[in-house]
Amino acid sequence: MRAIPLHPLPETEHDCPYCHKHLEILGWYIPGMRNLAHLRCSTCTNEFYGDLTAGQAIYTPMLLEEKSGVVHDKHAVKWFADWLRDSYANRKSEEISFVVDKRFPITRQVVLLNCLDTLYGHSLLKLLNAQYLLERNFDLIVIVPSFLTWMVPEGVAEIWSLDLSLRRGTEWNDWVAREIHTRVEALSSRVSLSLAVSHPSPKEYDIELFTHVKPFPLQRWKERLARPTVTFIWRDDRIWSMSAESPALNLVQKIRRRTSRSSDSLIMQKRRVIEFAELLRLEWPMLDFGIVGLGEVGADIPSWIQDLRCRTMDDGSEQRWCERYAKSHVVIGLHGSNMLLPTAHAGSLIELIGRERWGNFTQDVLFREAQDPREMFFRYRFMPISTTPQDLAELTTSMLRGYDPFQTLISAGH
Repeated sequence: MRAIPLHPLPETEHDCPYCHKHLEILGWYIPGMRNLAHLRCSTCTNEFYGDLTAGQAIYTPMLLEEKSGVVHDKHAVKWFADWLRDSYANRKSEEISFVVDKRFPITRQVVLLNCLDTLYGHSLLKLLNAQYLLERNFDLIVIVPSFLTWMVPEGVAEIWSLDLSLRRGTEWNDWVAREIHTRVEALSSRVSLSLAVSHPSPKEYDIELFTHVKPFPLQRWKERLARPTVTFIWRDDRIWSMSAESPALNLVQKIRRRTSRSSDSLIMQKRRVIEFAELLRLEWPMLDFGIVGLGEVGADIPSWIQDLRCRTMDDGSEQRWCERYAKSHVVIGLHGSNMLLPTAHAGSLIELIGRERWGNFTQDVLFREAQDPREMFFRYRFMPISTTPQDLAELTTSMLRGYDPFQTLISAGH
């Protein structure tokens, strides 16, 4: 069922790092994004909090000493260990907005799906597990940051929406833990915790159930070439670079961009995007080209380019962006969680990826299934971040022109 026992007692396999004996389970604790078991060693009497196997902790569960705050990281995953150690060291007990939306009465086995996180992509990918659980007839309770409430699918029993920004996503909040524990206890039934797998299979979700936007109709690709639609996904903090810079240099530039939104790098990126669009327009005079993402709307963007960027995002703007993606033959952007919803809705993808992201290859793509694996290779392309506007325009043109003949070829059995 892809869930583990949570209440009244969870299941876990943590051992004492000193006595090397299996730890006794005292209870469970969810102070935010971390799903934890409260544990004690019967030999040395030390108490611990250990990750339950959900989300990233399926692969790299951590163990934290209650008294000292020391984190035992046998998997050597520093970033995940740091999040736990730092959040515990700075733990708080602060009341926040906790909105409960009860949609259906609880009558069956309850599964809790915790989608809190400090990374947008992680939260979204956890939420996609909802469909798998709903189709197996569980009463599902979803814990989401408020900015994701609009994407919770119909059929869940309850939505617990917390006003937590991504910046506060790793936060350890004892008030939140007490609130969640009280509400789970009030259910008067056994409750399981969803594994919230971080990369669910495309077979297990239909993005339309979450966004209420139907993806690009691939069967109408050729028909829609009368006005080909291409969308560039913009980021201020990750720049389309013309040179293969080292990860260290990219980090320095990223810090500079945080302090100066009008940096030379952003100006150069804008010029490259415009040049790319103009090259495409030479081949496709009726081109519908748009820019989507977080950024300042530019007065010097040509009027024929739809500049759909905004500085802050709300439910309405994100759904409008999804509608734009669903109109797009091709979406183009730099690797990152900003590519999840575009790839789920658009006809095809070209992703620009830097060497520092090679280890995260395809983690930001929500693939649309294809009957023939060759079609997947055609529709999803990955290029170095140093790709020029000229090369990008030529590749985009080849995909726009080539998809329909390619489909004819593979359907003929070649």
